[in-house]
Amino acid sequence: MAFLDGSRYFAGLRGESLFWVTLSREPPELSRQLQGKFGRLRDVVVAPGNTLYVLTNNRDGRGTPSPDDDQLLRINPKQF
Repeated sequence: MAFLDGSRYFAGLRGESLFWVTLSREPPELSRQLQGKFGRLRDVVVAPGNTLYVLTNNRDGRGTPSPDDDQLLRINPKQF
């Protein structure tokens, strides 16, 4: 789980999504992005420049691997 700009981000293996909770809203709001775009997402951490690194995980026998898996993605959360 990563904390950035008042939101907590977490990766969803089974949900194949990047989730986040905006804590500054009342009630807190759960959002979801990247659903199914990169397959299973293993982890998310804060990267330089207020971006996020997201690690995919499709080659462990449970996902559907492609020649480009696994990947380290750099995501700008402001694009959502």
